[in-house]
Amino acid sequence: MDYKTLSDSLGSDDLENYFNDFLEQYSNKTKSLKALRQLYELSYRQWNTYEVLAPEISKKISEYIISSINFRSYDIMDTIISIVENLFLEDVFEFIVSKKDIVTLESVRELISEAEDEYSEAIHNPYCYPDVF
Repeated sequence: MDYKTLSDSLGSDDLENYFNDFLEQYSNKTKSLKALRQLYELSYRQWNTYEVLAPEISKKISEYIISSINFRSYDIMDTIISIVENLFLEDVFEFIVSKKDIVTLESVRELISEAEDEYSEAIHNPYCYPDVF
């Protein structure tokens, strides 16, 4: 399924089903940019609900994302950071930021630094910005 074709105004319950479908479809496959872009589409729609993910889905998505990290790919990391920001995945965000100093690709290191500057406060408390939720 191409999640890009989904309505932008789905409710959390519907999205939870799609997240579960995504995990069933992609968890046991080689991690790819294509799959991450599909997950981004779901994360964007979740962000539009103004609700955080259910804890059990959040944990599974976090595990999937951590297993997909590739600090040698700007495109992968850009997509992952966007997903993490949309879903307020604090643990994944902290993991990525903690690895910033060992990242050898300058563009990825800069991407992480920019995300840290822009989202470090909101990732810990998505409600700190009234226009976010």
